[in-house]
Amino acid sequence: TRQSKFKVRALVDGIMIEPVTSHCDDDNYGDGGSHFSGTDDDDDEYTASALIERLTIDDDEDAVMQQQPSFQLGAPGQHSRCTRSSYGPYVGSMDELEDRIGPDVDGGLIFTLKILPNNYNSMGEKKLKFLQPKDYDPLSQTPKPRRKMPFPVTVDDFYGSLTRIGELVDVVGEELVDDLWDRDGRQCSNTTHNTNSDQNESRPPRWVFTGVINGWPGLPMPLEVLTIQTRDPSFLGRRKGFTTSWDRDNEGRIEGKSPSLCCKSASEEKGLQVKAKLRAPEWSAHGWSRSSPGFLFWVEGQRLGSVNPPLVVTYGTNLISHFRCPEEDDPQITRVHMINHRYATGGTKVESQKDKLTYHSIVLLEWDHAKYCSVVETGFLNGLGGYRCKSNWYVDRDALETNLYAAFPPEMVMPWKDTMSEIRVHDVPYPDLDSFLGFMKNHSGHEGRFVDTNVSFSHAVRLTYRSRRNIVTYLLNYIRRDRTYSEMKRNCQTFAADLCGFLAGKRDVRPYHPVNQIQYTTQKHKFLYESSEYR
Repeated sequence: TRQSKFKVRALVDGIMIEPVTSHCDDDNYGDGGSHFSGTDDDDDEYTASALIERLTIDDDEDAVMQQQPSFQLGAPGQHSRCTRSSYGPYVGSMDELEDRIGPDVDGGLIFTLKILPNNYNSMGEKKLKFLQPKDYDPLSQTPKPRRKMPFPVTVDDFYGSLTRIGELVDVVGEELVDDLWDRDGRQCSNTTHNTNSDQNESRPPRWVFTGVINGWPGLPMPLEVLTIQTRDPSFLGRRKGFTTSWDRDNEGRIEGKSPSLCCKSASEEKGLQVKAKLRAPEWSAHGWSRSSPGFLFWVEGQRLGSVNPPLVVTYGTNLISHFRCPEEDDPQITRVHMINHRYATGGTKVESQKDKLTYHSIVLLEWDHAKYCSVVETGFLNGLGGYRCKSNWYVDRDALETNLYAAFPPEMVMPWKDTMSEIRVHDVPYPDLDSFLGFMKNHSGHEGRFVDTNVSFSHAVRLTYRSRRNIVTYLLNYIRRDRTYSEMKRNCQTFAADLCGFLAGKRDVRPYHPVNQIQYTTQKHKFLYESSEYR
């Protein structure tokens, strides 16, 4: 497989290192405590879909990059810290590829690419075509890894990584000779079915992308190309906006044309800006892998008295089997607390009025063994994976490479999505509330991590079934029933209120801040019921 060029910045014990980019403007790393937005001069049109990712880039990101290396381990996409890309023709089994892309149904996560001409940097870094200088690495002469959407990809890398599955349709006059069978059950008109009962119905053509895009190992592959749009970069062209040059239903299925046939020359010869919209498999909207659905992960390893222990990250429904043990060995939660705080500004930035109103709420669980507590919180989907796994709940958050980053599965490292949520559980090496508050106090102040820390709810857990496996089941039910995120209606504070009220058996638990109480409606029932029984 052909790979993008990259240069080695340093060599430590035989491990190649290169910087990675920051995707956040401070320590509010996608936990839902604040709202983030990010724009490029040329991507104002990219926000049409509700599923399209919006990321932020630090204004001083180059300085951050120099401080944050990423280890290149193995092949691209095989490790959370690897920032290499991989492009080229698909070399595996076509049956396997069709199985991986799954049925042709809506619902998979949507991603966008910015397709650059191959000579985009021919005039140097100060005259780049369709790429901002901050997104370009002059040493490797390639786009910097892990940029926000739309991800930059060159013409050859993009079209060279496309593979067609399914069958092309022959058009005779006004009728389609071949079958336009659609996996999700939609019926097409003017279709003549193959009468040979021994043959499988033909499948419509689909063009899919395989590889590792812009150093993001977690982007679920393969991605089906839905549309390719172009626009003139002139002032009038920008006013007119993008027009669709290739659509998978029209040019792709009806006319049988490939994306490269229609659009490959658009940026190279015609000088147009080009963007592509791609859709991940349907399972990507339900979890980080097809085999373990559920946007919930649990980080283990921290214990009372442990020093820099290795961490283990398990996610989705795999947690149920992972925590299976004899009933007498399954720990029980004893007390539940709601803790709230604002975020530190770093000592240089002045708090805005919105900053002063923005509180992040977590739930602290105490266990009967008193070896550790567990921090439970919700936030933007991929809020940690998209920010190099820098968690406020671990001492090494500001290290060049955190233990959590090393432990994170690569499929969980992708840009965060502020319209969807995940639940995170971190075991922390404190036996009770007081010792955990001591940790937060040590990191308080605007030059630390937390501001105005307070406990708004504490109570004994009165739920009958309260073992670790029970808690995992409750959390999976909750997040699989509703994966959305809303700054006002469904966020860290509403989740904390729901969980505290559910575990303590209290009716009047509400979100911490009055602003979040306005539209709050308890959702405690979502912890109880099997999510797969709801559609």
